[in-house]
Amino acid sequence: MKHMVVFLAILSLAFLNAYGQEKAAAPTKPAGPEKMATSDHLYSEIVIEDFETTAYSDKDMVYTKTGEQQAGISMRDEYAAPVQNSKKYLGVKMYGKTGDSITITPPKKLIIEKYCKSISVWAYGKNFSGELSLFLVDADGKNHRIPVGQLNYLGWRKLTVTLKDDVAQQDKYLTQKRVLEITKIIYRPGNTGRIPLWNYFYLDDITAQVREKYTDRQSDEW
Repeated sequence: MKHMVVFLAILSLAFLNAYGQEKAAAPTKPAGPEKMATSDHLYSEIVIEDFETTAYSDKDMVYTKTGEQQAGISMRDEYAAPVQNSKKYLGVKMYGKTGDSITITPPKKLIIEKYCKSISVWAYGKNFSGELSLFLVDADGKNHRIPVGQLNYLGWRKLTVTLKDDVAQQDKYLTQKRVLEITKIIYRPGNTGRIPLWNYFYLDDITAQVREKYTDRQSDEW
């Protein structure tokens, strides 16, 4: 009887050891979900405006003038955004309050030819609560105001906004290429007092995350 008990104990230990080795050798499932391999790798970042070669001036802006409002823009070359090879950027100032706005029209066309997922702007805030927006014309010719964010922080920050599905941009036919165009940059002060205040902010690289547009390569002649 004693020999039988010893034999069963040895057999149990051998079984547990084999089970442990088998479990350890079992392949482990990847930590992330299988759909990690999405189409995100198809996107790349392109520069729409780097402010390096195009000169902006006061003639490229308009602003509401309900009283004592003033505004100005100029090119600057000290303390640019932390972007590789960035040397110049745009300075903007406005004397105003809630209800006022300044609109900057780029002196060159800012065109996005590929399918665009998101648009980013490097903006230097000075703790003013004003809102920065872009005006975008989609492939159907429809205007969209795209809020980029409030500038209620200090220093350079890359602000990114994802385009919604109602922004038309896909080509309708293989021979008809359609584009997006950024037509205006708009700033609206956030201070609510009766007396206007000077608002200052600075803009550097405007970029976009884009991919090639999907095309129909199937022939219906069969």
